[in-house]
Amino acid sequence: MKIYIAGKITGNPNYKEQFAAAEKRLTEKGHAVINPVKNLGFSYKDYIDMGLCELMKCDAIYMLNGWDKSPGAILEMHYALTAEIKIIFE
Repeated sequence: MKIYIAGKITGNPNYKEQFAAAEKRLTEKGHAVINPVKNLGFSYKDYIDMGLCELMKCDAIYMLNGWDKSPGAILEMHYALTAEIKIIFE
């Protein structure tokens, strides 16, 4: 299954470690993983646009703890609900 990781990045000093750990867990279970943290050097709007484009190609979204405190992750959750993409919670 192709899974997109969603969670709080802005204001989260441990986001890189949190996303990397989730990617490792999911990869070890045999999933193809999209980790948006690996994209660097873009504006906030670019990150939102790229994330939604990547999510559109996935079978599921993996919501990290704290996702509900992130406007971007909330948007990704709404997209997943609307597009009927499977939602997995950490």
